[in-house]
Amino acid sequence: MDMIAQKAKAETFLALHHAPEILVLPNCWDAGSALILAEAGFPAIATTSAGIAFSRGFADGHRISRAEMAAEVKRCADAVTIPVSADMEGGYGQTPEDVAETVRQAIAAGAIGANIEDGVYDAGAGRPHLLDTALCVERIRAGREAADALDIPFVINARVDVYLIAGGEQTDAMFRDAVARCNACYAAGARSVYIPGIADAELIGRLAQAVEGPLNILAGASTPPTARLQELGVARVSIGGSLARACLKLVQHAAAELREDGTFGYAKDSFSNAELNRRFEP
Repeated sequence: MDMIAQKAKAETFLALHHAPEILVLPNCWDAGSALILAEAGFPAIATTSAGIAFSRGFADGHRISRAEMAAEVKRCADAVTIPVSADMEGGYGQTPEDVAETVRQAIAAGAIGANIEDGVYDAGAGRPHLLDTALCVERIRAGREAADALDIPFVINARVDVYLIAGGEQTDAMFRDAVARCNACYAAGARSVYIPGIADAELIGRLAQAVEGPLNILAGASTPPTARLQELGVARVSIGGSLARACLKLVQHAAAELREDGTFGYAKDSFSNAELNRRFEP
């Protein structure tokens, strides 16, 4: 992608985080889903690392290499004209230089922003754990410096996994930790922060008031509607891998219908080949 055009897209994307209307950022997992979402009229989209992993038959959680993830991000970014932010998981390494290289590769792929998680998957324990706050800050600062060196106003979306790793537990200590991590990441150069694992409106509102910049919420079936999230002070809402999971659930239902009933009702509301050919024509 031309760097002048990429810089303009990055500036547009950054401005959307400060617009009066909440930024609804749906997540794609390949070029086809990126095109469908862009055609729906969203001003920007993002990739989902979970959806990309699932489409390859992998479990979610840092199982795809940085190079492979960047290649998929490039396919998505090349397919559409709107800004594309990349889900780059935990930065593909724990060191600040690992994150800096991840940001450089995301920019080379055409992305204008990236999620960087503060939780790293522990294969031995079978679950993620939080990195030390000071290290998280250095990682975000390194990513910021890498983007600035390329003169791209890249939106680093610092993901804070305090609540996600807790699995539903909510305490005052967790609130203080999440806010401290968010604000430290902002000070280090993040342009938004992302707190998955919460759906309670009261908690979302408290977090939106306490953090010092745009807050990104991960939406699911129990999340308040976007209008309510905007009232609560949320700047950005994304859907993670939920759309990809819904598509795979359709595959499961279709398979059961084929195997058990021998019917083809699943195809009733699908696109025709001709429709997709028209949508995907270069």
